[in-house]
Amino acid sequence: MIKVSEKDWKIFHENYRMSRDELLPIFPYKANFEELKQLLLESKTNHVFNNRFNAILWRFPISISETDFLKLLHFFLLESGHHDHEEIISSLQQYYNKDKKSIEYLMKVISSLPEFYKYDEDLKYPFIRKIIYAIGAQPEPYNIDALETISQSEDEEIRELALTSN
Repeated sequence: MIKVSEKDWKIFHENYRMSRDELLPIFPYKANFEELKQLLLESKTNHVFNNRFNAILWRFPISISETDFLKLLHFFLLESGHHDHEEIISSLQQYYNKDKKSIEYLMKVISSLPEFYKYDEDLKYPFIRKIIYAIGAQPEPYNIDALETISQSEDEEIRELALTSN
């Protein structure tokens, strides 16, 4: 398992504008699936958690396939204790939209919202709209089936969001 020294975390964070590929020559780590997952789980207990979780997820140098990275996104989409749900959803909509399995995870998020979205309608419905748009970007006909399911929601606003996204 990777143990990143504080000196190397400092290098990582000081170079926050660099992409994964740009970091490789100056950052001596490259994580596989399990290592990246472990780093992300450990970052949830870190006092600079929000910044570190985001930086690890999107910038830490990796040696994993796109399929494994997608599995990681699916895993953390359902995890609590971080604030990157919207970024993960956006990436599923824009970049990782070829796998029908993403629909299953997006549907789970709608049925079990992260705590900070549950009780504030000003956050809840825009978040659900993002999920619905991400579902719409997934492969047909699976996306249409999922949107039809959402359009049967007992929540009138969710039903309306699903119906207007088609």
